[in-house]
Amino acid sequence: MADTGAMKPVPVTMLSGFLGAGKTTLLRHVLQNSQLKVGCIVNDVASVNIDAKLIRGAAAARDGADGISPGNTTADLADTIELANGCACCSIADELFGSFENLLTLSDKRGIPYDRIILENSGVAEPQNIRDQFNDAIASGHPLMKRIYLDTLVTVVDSHTFIQDYSSKAALAARPDLGEGGNLRPVVDLLVEQIEVADYVVLNKTDMMNAPTMESLQAIVASLNPLAQVVSCAHGQVPVQKLFGSEAQGLVSKLNIEGQHRGAVAAAKSLEQAEAEAAGGHAHKDCKACASEKEGEGHHHHHHHHDHGHDHHHEEAHKHDDCSACKQEHEHGHGHGHAHKHKHSHAEDGHKHDDCAACKHGDHEHHHHHHHHKKERQETTAAKRFGIKSFVYARRRPFHPQRLKDLVLKWMPVSHNKAIDGEAPEKGASPIKSVLRSKGFMWIANSHATAFYWSHAGQHFEIRDEGDWWSAVGEEDWPAEGAQRSVILGDFAGEYGDRRQEIVFIGASMDRAAIEKQLDSALLTDAEMEQYRINYAKTPDPPHPGAPGQQQQ
Repeated sequence: MADTGAMKPVPVTMLSGFLGAGKTTLLRHVLQNSQLKVGCIVNDVASVNIDAKLIRGAAAARDGADGISPGNTTADLADTIELANGCACCSIADELFGSFENLLTLSDKRGIPYDRIILENSGVAEPQNIRDQFNDAIASGHPLMKRIYLDTLVTVVDSHTFIQDYSSKAALAARPDLGEGGNLRPVVDLLVEQIEVADYVVLNKTDMMNAPTMESLQAIVASLNPLAQVVSCAHGQVPVQKLFGSEAQGLVSKLNIEGQHRGAVAAAKSLEQAEAEAAGGHAHKDCKACASEKEGEGHHHHHHHHDHGHDHHHEEAHKHDDCSACKQEHEHGHGHGHAHKHKHSHAEDGHKHDDCAACKHGDHEHHHHHHHHKKERQETTAAKRFGIKSFVYARRRPFHPQRLKDLVLKWMPVSHNKAIDGEAPEKGASPIKSVLRSKGFMWIANSHATAFYWSHAGQHFEIRDEGDWWSAVGEEDWPAEGAQRSVILGDFAGEYGDRRQEIVFIGASMDRAAIEKQLDSALLTDAEMEQYRINYAKTPDPPHPGAPGQQQQ
């Protein structure tokens, strides 16, 4: 690649969504209705890449039929690299990044830089994995990251089939209509990932929906991803400048699962606070959970994926002058890799944060959307109309594994529950059956070192290992930077460090008190906590100088 050190890095937009949702239609609309110079990487697993042909045909039609000036040639508007017979989320990073390098080579030869590169994923591609590849490339100092950066994530959803897909019990392998090459992952699990790993969620095919149903769908999607902007359209006709031009703003693209979790927690608490203020007071007076949060549960840092770097881009166009939360957020808003780099390079998002009060709040990822308060208020109003709310279950005590299964997990409103080992679910009423989506980190008593991730969506529920709590990680594997250490230590409370329950619940007409009571019934009792303390005193955590409340060994 030519020496292009002085060239401005090109923003990359990743376009996700099931086959048939309208990704190619949307991309064709972008190419036909903007003056942007776009490079495309079409990620399609079909042996004949029809999508790429459609894109080229659309650009050619525009060039001839619409009277575009000779300077805006098809090549300028839509250089296209095809990833036929391959999936970007499954490909090795070198193969994916090689496609970007090929596009940049075309741009360099022409001497005309791209305004944007759009990566169109296959229907079953996992956007989180591709985002992780970018984070890993940043952490390893990949030279390509000087030429491109992951700017925004756009997911296209078929509004007409959303409820059907969200309620589906099927695996992707049984639904080739959603994309070839699917595995045994549940359809709803990937659908939720595509929605949650997005800066913009495009609800397409509104022409096939009635207004009340669309309002409900918008409220559901906004609740699933409070960090995203929800855009409704028909035939992929989105506001191009807003999603792909200089107005495009990405946040989720800069995070990983930890940052998303903190964003969901911050959003839930922010909405709860707003509702309490509207009601004229604190909604949880004398609430033990709130009191425990003051001791550290409200600070949303985790430690689990020790395998990703993270680049929270803001450069000249996105200023964070005196933005203390940016400094803090980036130092713990990503996978804290053992012996990995964590760049805080702030690339351009197109808006300023001069002495940003919202950023200083500390929940940076949520409050980066403070410039969209009007939209957020509208979404909050819509959510209230349909009874959709969210709350954070936060405790500093582990679950008893058997009681958790018997009193909580068997009552989950799902048909596919990996966490109950094939046992039959309980029938009958339960407050937790009103939950639409729940996710977060959890502490289980029979696994002192391991942090687990709770994930429920539609008919699917699972608990998975997410690595170790920072408390259990030796000092040699902690980040050396003082600011990062301070953030990690700020997450500690009491003798068990950063171990805790922190699960976000989203649902319609939920009875929060009853759900919390059900979850609390699975926590260790005082007597069990004493035995827990005795058991794990035999294998204490590594010492962490400065950790509040830690018993020094």
